Amino acid sequence: MNPAARHMTMPARSTLLGAVTFIVLAAIGPWLPPWLVSLATIAFANALVVLGLIILWRTGLVPFGQALFYAIGAYAVALIGRYTPIRDVFVVVLAGATCAGIMAYLVGFLLARYREIFFAMLSLAMSMILYGVLVKTESLGSTDGFHVEPDSFLGFRPLGAAHDVAIYWLVLGVSAVLAWLVSLYFRTLAGSLTHPIRDNEIRVEFLGLSWIG
Repeated sequence: MNPAARHMTMPARSTLLGAVTFIVLAAIGPWLPPWLVSLATIAFANALVVLGLIILWRTGLVPFGQALFYAIGAYAVALIGRYTPIRDVFVVVLAGATCAGIMAYLVGFLLARYREIFFAMLSLAMSMILYGVLVKTESLGSTDGFHVEPDSFLGFRPLGAAHDVAIYWLVLGVSAVLAWLVSLYFRTLAGSLTHPIRDNEIRVEFLGLSWIG
C-alpha cells in the first residue's frame, strides 16, 4: 500500500474503532454498578476538557484557565433552571455551550496575540477574575454555589438509577460527537496547520495562511 492510500485509510479505521467503542460503552451502561456509572460520567465530562486542550496543544499553546468556560456553561445551566421553566436537558446543555462559546470567543479575541507563558498566565488571570466575581456574589451562591434543578429528556424524567444512566448516555454521546468533530477539524486545512504553527508560526504567515485560525 502506498503512503497516500495508507494516510486515507487510517482516519477511516479510527472512526470505525471509535464507533464500535461508543456502541459497546453505551450498551453496557445499564448493567454497570452505580458507582462506575458515576465515575465514567465524570471521566467522559473531563474528556471534553482534554479535547479542547488538544487543539491548543497542537499549536504550542498551553492554557491554565480552561475552567472559565466550563464554569460559564455550568452557571448558565443552573441559572436557566432557577429563573425559567425550561428543564429539558438538551436545551439547557445547548444554552450552556452557547454561553461558554461566546465567552471563549471574547477571551480568544483578547489573547490571540500572546504566546508561551504570556498566553498561559493571561488565560489563568481571566479564570481567576470570574472566580473572584463568583465568590463575592451571594446571589450566585458565593463559595457554596447552588443546585441545578431536576432535568428531563424530551419531557421524560427518569428517576434513580435510570436518571444516572441517562446522564451517562448524554455525556458519552456528546463526547463522541465532539471527538468526531475534532477529528474532522484536524483533517481540514486549518487543522493541518496546527503543527506548522507550533514549529514556526512566522513561516506559516509568510506562506500567506495567517488568515486561517
